[in-house]
Amino acid sequence: MKTCAACNVQFNDGVQCGGCKQHLDFGCANISEAGWRRLGANRMAQWKCPTCRMSSPAVPAPEPASLETILSEIRDMKRQLLSLPTLVDDIRVIKDELAELKITCEGTSGRLDEFDTRLAEVELKASELGKLQETVNCLQADLARSKYELATYEQRSRLNNVEIKGVPVRKDENLFSIIEAIGQKVNYTCPKSQVNYISRVPIFNSNEKLIIVSFLNRYVKEDFIAAARAVKDLSTSHIGFQGSSQRIYVNDHLSIEYKKLLSKVKIMAKEKYYEFVWVKHGKIHILKNTNSKVVIIRKESDLNKIV
Repeated sequence: MKTCAACNVQFNDGVQCGGCKQHLDFGCANISEAGWRRLGANRMAQWKCPTCRMSSPAVPAPEPASLETILSEIRDMKRQLLSLPTLVDDIRVIKDELAELKITCEGTSGRLDEFDTRLAEVELKASELGKLQETVNCLQADLARSKYELATYEQRSRLNNVEIKGVPVRKDENLFSIIEAIGQKVNYTCPKSQVNYISRVPIFNSNEKLIIVSFLNRYVKEDFIAAARAVKDLSTSHIGFQGSSQRIYVNDHLSIEYKKLLSKVKIMAKEKYYEFVWVKHGKIHILKNTNSKVVIIRKESDLNKIV
């Protein structure tokens, strides 16, 4: 509890004079509680009671300025005004530059709007190109699948065929007699009843012609190739040809696509030090060594298996 210095009444909340440091209630201090709260800490510390305000010394009135002082101030003002025309010119130049800048900004704004429009068009075209690329990718995948299926079908149609290379063409030749002679040399009898057809087929960019034999039974064809491959030195001299002897090769009849694939497999197998490459049942087989597993190559993407 505090005692008011003016009315000697005790109170809980009031003010304190910053001059005499005495406490007053809000009524004797001539200030409301809300007004006191709004003063803030600094102004509360400087607040003075009515008694202290009345006892404060009066501020002496200023003496009238002399004529010399007034003239001196006028001269200072004139000196300051000397630079006014230059300042006005500078302001005018700045104003002109601001006007030019405004025109430039307006033109730039127009170009930016144009760029935004063109950018939106480019983004739209890019979106359309993205969709078109997806379509192209799907078509390419379909084409690759169709090419693989076609190549597989062409090779499947040759599963009963044997390709014989190295037998020279003779006038009035009997191809059945040549097959019989080869059968005698490799110890495999092949009756005509097992042959569907036999014919000569030209080799691309060569005067040589292959002999293609189509068997009715695939197992007969496989046995015939196995017997021929067992004879490592099979040549034209073994089947009645006179003159210089040349090697005869008996293999599966591969399509053009499979022959290209076989060439790529042989090149990669050599680079990766694979020991064996062969064709069986119309499929390309490779083996790195006797301790590794056989890898079958059916399409070009399978070349990734050669590691």
